[in-house]
Amino acid sequence: MSSAPKTAAEKTYQENFVKELKKYKWQAPDFLDGNIQKVTVADLVAHWRGELNRINADQLEGVELTDNEFKQVMAKVNRISNSYEAAKILAIEESKGKIDGIYRDDNPNITRKQITLTIFKKAEVRGGDSSYKIAREVQTSNNNRFDLVLLINGLPLINIEQKRADKTLDEAFGQFIRYYRDGEYSNNFMAFSQMMVITSEIATRYFATPKTVGDFNPSFVFHWSDKDNKPINNWQTVVEHFLMIPMAHQMVGDYLVIDEARDEENRRHMLLRPYQVYALQSVEGAAFGWDNDEKVPHGGFVWHTTGSGKTITSFKTALFLSTRAGFDKVVFLVDRRELDNRTSENFKAYAAYESVSVDDTKHTYQLKKILKSVKNGIVVTTTFKLNSLVKELEEAHDDSLADKKIVFIIDEAHRTTMGQMMGTIKSYFKKNGLFFGFTGTPLFDENKIKGKVNEKSEVINTTEKLFGPKLHQYTIDEAIADKNVLGFHVDYINTGEFKSYDDLREQLAEKIKQEHPELTEREIERQVQEMSEVDVEKQAQNRGLLEYQDETHIPRVVEEILNNWESQSQGREFNAILTVAYKNRVIAYYDEFKKQLTARGETLNVAMTFSFGNENDPTPIDPKLVEGMFKDYAAFTGIEFVAGDKKHGEDAYFEDLVERATRGGSGRNPKNIDLILVANQLLTGYDAKRLNTLYVDRSLELQSLIQAYSRTNRVFGSNKEFGTIINFQYPRLTEQIVDTALKLYGSGGKSSKAIVDTYETAVKKLAIKVIDMIPTLPDPTEWQAIENDEEKKEAFILAFKDAAEQLNLVEQYYEFKWNDLTFGIDEHTWMQYFGAYKNLTWKPGTPSPPASINPLVGKTKLAGTQVIDANHILRLIGSKVTSPNGVQTVDSETLRIIHEQIQELSNMGEYEQAQLLKEFVDTELVPGNLSSGLEFDEAFEVWKASKLQNVVIDFSLEWGLDSDLLVKSVKSYSILQPDVVPYINELISSVNFSKATNQTAGNLLRHNMTLTTKLPAWIAEIKQKYS
Repeated sequence: MSSAPKTAAEKTYQENFVKELKKYKWQAPDFLDGNIQKVTVADLVAHWRGELNRINADQLEGVELTDNEFKQVMAKVNRISNSYEAAKILAIEESKGKIDGIYRDDNPNITRKQITLTIFKKAEVRGGDSSYKIAREVQTSNNNRFDLVLLINGLPLINIEQKRADKTLDEAFGQFIRYYRDGEYSNNFMAFSQMMVITSEIATRYFATPKTVGDFNPSFVFHWSDKDNKPINNWQTVVEHFLMIPMAHQMVGDYLVIDEARDEENRRHMLLRPYQVYALQSVEGAAFGWDNDEKVPHGGFVWHTTGSGKTITSFKTALFLSTRAGFDKVVFLVDRRELDNRTSENFKAYAAYESVSVDDTKHTYQLKKILKSVKNGIVVTTTFKLNSLVKELEEAHDDSLADKKIVFIIDEAHRTTMGQMMGTIKSYFKKNGLFFGFTGTPLFDENKIKGKVNEKSEVINTTEKLFGPKLHQYTIDEAIADKNVLGFHVDYINTGEFKSYDDLREQLAEKIKQEHPELTEREIERQVQEMSEVDVEKQAQNRGLLEYQDETHIPRVVEEILNNWESQSQGREFNAILTVAYKNRVIAYYDEFKKQLTARGETLNVAMTFSFGNENDPTPIDPKLVEGMFKDYAAFTGIEFVAGDKKHGEDAYFEDLVERATRGGSGRNPKNIDLILVANQLLTGYDAKRLNTLYVDRSLELQSLIQAYSRTNRVFGSNKEFGTIINFQYPRLTEQIVDTALKLYGSGGKSSKAIVDTYETAVKKLAIKVIDMIPTLPDPTEWQAIENDEEKKEAFILAFKDAAEQLNLVEQYYEFKWNDLTFGIDEHTWMQYFGAYKNLTWKPGTPSPPASINPLVGKTKLAGTQVIDANHILRLIGSKVTSPNGVQTVDSETLRIIHEQIQELSNMGEYEQAQLLKEFVDTELVPGNLSSGLEFDEAFEVWKASKLQNVVIDFSLEWGLDSDLLVKSVKSYSILQPDVVPYINELISSVNFSKATNQTAGNLLRHNMTLTTKLPAWIAEIKQKYS
């Protein structure tokens, strides 16, 4: 406190506080008690001199430091500009803390002329020769007075300011700021301070001693809590759990992180928060088996909400385990390259003053070399790279790495860990490997992940099933309450697709009236008015009344964003991300932003990013598009990347964009990025404190939603009180989805046990079902033979469904690979059976076959299989036709191949399309009716349109309908809503019964009733056939 004398209450509180500390290995000698006699910072320095002599007795060869020698020590101390520089000194040489370059005075009893002094020994926490003393009421040369200074080996590492219960901790915080302004913690002995504590009888907070007075930030002041994240405020309990020894020593040693970041402004030292400490301790306990009676090491997962510092927690965990005896290596796994680079950079920044090295790997052979080396350390790599190495080792029957004791720490463990690669990795390292997942959004039963089946026949579809038990959790609710992450301010914007919910209700009433003419207006009105706004949106969406069409929607969204940009970005101090579904929409948005900015005469630094085609997404991008994007980027950054050069182009562009985006908007620097357009990138694992807004024009749910929203929730300062989310689709439906996600990740979900057959048993069951299926239709290409035999058709459909469901299960196993012998059928024949099933069951206007019956065509694992569809055949014919004398024609051999391919199309379940193509080839191509003026596929489309027109006219004549109105109805019809016939009322009103060629109904009323029943099926059939 200041030089003002303490009140009786303040003295009593301090006395009781010191008594409590003394219960936990702290000593309070009288010579350091300013209540007994004057104690100054100089007295602390004198005491430290004695501690240096004590802990360096061997180095000093029994001869204590002389005044001249200690003056050299203090000359170095007085050059320590702040706590961050001091932290680096304390971490030198395996975290012992060193001051080197001290020249000794002449003395016949010494042999070393130059020495290095140990000053800290942070590893010696559970004993050893460290000393713990309390200094009270310490006066400074600026007439300030520190309440309590906790000295570890004589160093003033922890400063405590105390307040009465009726005073706020803000006063104590402000007091530390004043001390800092007075120069108490710069270029002097007190610069060693690493942690500041502000406390009263009813509340306690702590924070890392700031690097400068400008770095004091209330947002980075934390309370201590118990393992269940319950805040601890009672001062005795705070001492018992937080300021006791060894915890206090660990806080400024083991649980301190030095961030040697690339940018000077981000370099600082940090203290772990309580939930980070408990997570680290829990993982350590599991890795050594300390948490169970059998002492069996095991894996598990840590659930710490996104934005709460998982990277630091996982780094410290990796560091702890890599420096403990018993483990050969610690491997930190990320799921994609950009996180690999970023994590490596972060880890290297954190490890700069630690006793381990962080290795990252560009190639599989490097990874193999590092893992086989005997040197301890942390290896950062991708799941893809490690999976490739494991496959290589398995093919070579090399078990050398499988025998090593390796700890795997998996970052963002909610993403690709349910797939085949993680199964392969876990299987190879199952002997000695330990796997720990870190995630902000673990997967529960509620996430409905398909998962895989492991070698123990367990369905692995939740995070707990994959890694083991939950070791520690810190939910989004707890983090927001603690102010360790920001809350979300979520807006739901109606961009004009509907006027109001009342207007949607009126439109719904009209639709229901068309669909259910038997209902009275009162019944329909009651039905519609009882709908919630969520139900109204859902029903309007299902009936095609509420649609988001890019042609009108994208310009509206861009206009909304630009109109509010200056206020939302706080004068371009902050930046934002806009996420949309699919790359093509990212590009469409990018073009629209350029268009509107040009029209407005404004500038905004907009960049876009998506996968350029890599190990996770092999789809390439048009080089001209990339080239244009790079030129736009160069216009404001001054850096132009090389399109087509992966290293100096796409990869370098992405790395620059990610790093540049963390700097905030162009108001801070004209070369910064204001807005990034993304599909899926940067929505997980990306950390940027100056990002304050996420614009969303897509569907996000559960873990994907929380991950994406959490890009905005990093604590920054008073001008960023929350992360803003602005949604542009389905306001009430989106709000419901948000509430569901927040509920799941605020309280947690289920991970029920599910044991299934072994893979071998599942395959045997499949083979039996295939054997049962084949006799019901021995040749799948002869499906028409049973089409009209209901008994045989039903027998085949039931047998096929049974086999298909079993195959679907078999596909979920890690071991899955098609085996003609054990499955009892080859892939191509299976696809023909699927085609037969499709031809026999899938009628126009009805839903596609159930999702559980998955055709294997086109899957990645079948990349060598040719996909036969109508487009393939059109391309084939188009490439083979010749045009002598201006007429398209083909030779007899080509015609034979075309007919074979059309038959194959039919066998694959596209009977209607196959028949149409065959008719076109036989009636138009073969007789020479096709002019060379049109491409073959264009001619086919023109022919289909003509056929459709004729069919519509025939139907109109049969039923006495207005043919133009029927054409309009057919064009507007959607197979997704098979029972809805567009313009149904107008069509029925247009009927001229006297002109209808079909008058079997006898009168107009019965005619219209029959037509109303027949029309949906007819329109569905021809739409399906001719679309």
